Amino acid sequence: MTPPNATDDLRETASERSGIDAVFTAFRTAWQSRDQAALAGCFTPGAQAHLSHLGRFTDASEIAAALLRSTAETDLTRYRATNSYTAVSGTTAQQSAYLLGTLADERADGALDALLFGGHFVNTYVRTPEGWRIDKIRFDLDWQHGNRDHARGWSFAGRTPDWPDDRTPPAILSELDAPWHTVPRPTEQGSAEEQVAEAYIRYAWALDQADFGLLTTAFTADAKADLIPFGKLNSGRDIVAALKELRMGQPSMQHAAGDFQVKVSGDRATMDVFRVVPFAPTKETLDARVHGARYESRLRRENGLWKFDWLDYIPGWVQSAEHDRR
Repeated sequence: MTPPNATDDLRETASERSGIDAVFTAFRTAWQSRDQAALAGCFTPGAQAHLSHLGRFTDASEIAAALLRSTAETDLTRYRATNSYTAVSGTTAQQSAYLLGTLADERADGALDALLFGGHFVNTYVRTPEGWRIDKIRFDLDWQHGNRDHARGWSFAGRTPDWPDDRTPPAILSELDAPWHTVPRPTEQGSAEEQVAEAYIRYAWALDQADFGLLTTAFTADAKADLIPFGKLNSGRDIVAALKELRMGQPSMQHAAGDFQVKVSGDRATMDVFRVVPFAPTKETLDARVHGARYESRLRRENGLWKFDWLDYIPGWVQSAEHDRR
């Protein structure tokens, strides 16, 4: 029997996540189109920003101005979000997401003179009388490649194997900032398919941010995997140990996913995940959904949490017509 108002409650909490997703989309759209007023409108008036490549800023107008003056006005600009996960608790919410950015001018020969970059967000939202707004935005620049002249005032220090004199601490510390830690019991979980996709998002975030405690929650104890460069692994413990060794040898990682194909049957599921790998774009391929690898996986729900019990990594370029799962 459905308790009274349960359906209404689900609609309300689902709309909270939808409202937050709409704000994050509006934020990227305004940033990409260089609409300063619309960009500032995505924040609370006293919002705070900590951006690893730019510094710290306070209040909506200052944050918007800082973001816009940090890039040249290029012919083509794209800010693509992936791996977004939002946990809502009452009138506040915490979001993690990845960003893939492209700033490009068209050359006379038709090629693109581009700066490609990637990073990750943790955003804190509050519900105001006008709707959800970003109250704190944190961003770490993980990698960049190409023409740095498209960047204005960026600090590129901090993501190298050594420890340069100008290195500064990252803006985000997963153990204190990630939504799985700050909102461990969100008020709404999403559909079964969304919960399964969240297992990959949690796995990717934990690996990329070297949050190994969180990474242990992504696998069952008897999980098996076939991963490059390790080959076959036969327990959740062995998988996490191997991934930890891999991660410790890298200054940064970004396992962005552009498409999820999920099938759920009770407490078991299968999922194909298509990984976004940066490539040198042309004008024709700039918006193409090109993936450099895919995962095949099986998952099991344990105590309400979806975990991998089999994971296979398959390299190879694939182009998909599917839209990104945010």
